[in-house]
Amino acid sequence: MKNLIIKLRKSAGLSQEELSQKIGISRPTLISIEKGERDITLTELKKISEIFDIPIEIILDEELEISQKIDLQKFSEKSFQKFHNLILQCIKYGADEDGKITKTKLAKLVYLCDFASYYKFLNPISGFEYRKLDQGPVAIEFFDIIDSNESICVEKKGKAMMVSLVEQPDDNALNPEEQKLVQAVCKKWRKADTQKLVDFTHNQIPWKVCKNREVIPYTLINNEAPENVY
Repeated sequence: MKNLIIKLRKSAGLSQEELSQKIGISRPTLISIEKGERDITLTELKKISEIFDIPIEIILDEELEISQKIDLQKFSEKSFQKFHNLILQCIKYGADEDGKITKTKLAKLVYLCDFASYYKFLNPISGFEYRKLDQGPVAIEFFDIIDSNESICVEKKGKAMMVSLVEQPDDNALNPEEQKLVQAVCKKWRKADTQKLVDFTHNQIPWKVCKNREVIPYTLINNEAPENVY
């Protein structure tokens, strides 16, 4: 059941925080459920059934291959490691002198790196799905990695969430061309404030033509002029 809940959440484009709020539980509680460390209650099960419009019987039937009926993107452990290191590289090269970067700005740098890679090489760095959310284009897995990874520190500063490195990224996780591209994207935007970067991504074609919460096709970036890719 825990694997199904994770698949349902990610297919709906919901972060752990968003789903926990909808269910009416804390995020740590949801994390425990998804890890199989805590059993789900009947009340919580009913809420999940309502949220995803799936009968409780189907959720309980672990032998039913529901994943075949839901359009989900599956990623290997290697893909997650690459996405994780892409995030770490963007912190390393995009952070301010104090080593910190806003969570929002970091999400935009990661997005720009993936889509710029597709534009340049017809192959994204991570291949993860990015959705059009209110705060900008982002991969849902980004929130999970930022909020629960020991190699990343997140702290609140005023209204902003600041992210910094606890451990350095694995330089071998990305190939030389990918590393060079990440460094170029981060160098361009390192001294820019968060809002300027947000406005830039919101003015790109991929953001403009997609509907709210819709997956943004990588191919849309090919319609941009070279100077507007990142």
